[in-house]
Amino acid sequence: MSGPTPADASAARGSTRSITLHYFMTNMGLFGLLSTLVVSLTAAGFSGGQAGFLILVFTIANKVSKVPLARWLDRIPAALSVLLGCLTAAVGFTALRIADGLPATAAVLALAGLGVSVNALASKQLAADASDRTGDRARLFSLINIAVNVASALAAPVALFFVQRHQHGLVLSGVSAVYCLAGLITFLNYRRLRTDSRVRAPDSSLRGYLDILALPGMRSFMLINLLGWCCYGQLFNALALHVSSDTGAVDRLGWLYTLNALLIVVAQLGVTRLSEKLSKGRQTVTTVAAYTTFALAFATVHLVPGYSGAVVGVVLFTLGEMMFVPTMDVLLLRLLGDRSRALGYGVFSIGNALGEAVGAGLGVAVYRWLGDGGRGADFWLFAAGFALLSALLTQRLRVSSPGLRALADPVEPAKAVG
Repeated sequence: MSGPTPADASAARGSTRSITLHYFMTNMGLFGLLSTLVVSLTAAGFSGGQAGFLILVFTIANKVSKVPLARWLDRIPAALSVLLGCLTAAVGFTALRIADGLPATAAVLALAGLGVSVNALASKQLAADASDRTGDRARLFSLINIAVNVASALAAPVALFFVQRHQHGLVLSGVSAVYCLAGLITFLNYRRLRTDSRVRAPDSSLRGYLDILALPGMRSFMLINLLGWCCYGQLFNALALHVSSDTGAVDRLGWLYTLNALLIVVAQLGVTRLSEKLSKGRQTVTTVAAYTTFALAFATVHLVPGYSGAVVGVVLFTLGEMMFVPTMDVLLLRLLGDRSRALGYGVFSIGNALGEAVGAGLGVAVYRWLGDGGRGADFWLFAAGFALLSALLTQRLRVSSPGLRALADPVEPAKAVG
């Protein structure tokens, strides 16, 4: 069998560069918006309850709308879906500047969330296609994770700089412009490279989602993924409460999230290579290691007093995150095989959103309940126990689930190009 041609290598490198750049640009816009949205809504005269409702509208549209749309988006090239999604989001963000009143603002936020959701789903399809071409899925999704975290580290300070000067409209215009440019650049790049994911013609009913969930190992995988996002939900919620109420270092909370992003930027590829080497390419083993690291991180927050414990805990948590996040994408694609990636990622996104929401909500509730009794720090022992139980459950499922057990001996990847 002949190896990849120079044209294949060029297409693989081009696809990797294009999708990584796209993730960076769109997440610059998204993180810039998310870090300032509540401030902008408050400045526009909305009450706390109204602002909360509007953020909920945007979040639901952003997280959920891709699910009913996935089976239709599978009918057109993913690069075109990216363009349509980015332009729709840009229109929504631009209209937000002139929207007046609660109903109109909710409508344009829903439109923007719809565009963000379509782009997110189509971007995942392009990323999966690029990983096919490179022959190294873990590296590709690690690069994307780096791009997302660079964007998160840069976007919030830039957006807040303008918001603090009461230039809320300028932030919305900037977010709109970034989404427009990202959509156009990515679409034109894929037209030039002629490397787009193949178009499918899925069943017009919702039965396709049930077929995805019925794939061997998929339900076990979805449970494992949901538990991981439950752990992740503690980083931006329970940890924020702990640092602000128990350590008295609320002014240094932002540095913890900067540390989280910078560690991923610097170390993600090295952690990916090391975890692949130690696990011998078995992603389920890497997942067990990630959960064990989460447990150590949570235990450290309890054992090491004060702000220092939070710092060490974030470092350990970030290590687990670097193992967990790319691995979930790799596992999903291996389980999907030649099934619809749009439908697969639609189901996947439900697990992500549900896990993070449930984890965050329960974490905050339990932390406050313990805090009312003067035992808030004990929450981290419960969190560590939960992560450890997740590791044990994952270990059991990787043996008992036929679908996951079939992945124990990894398929030899195609020769990497680029």
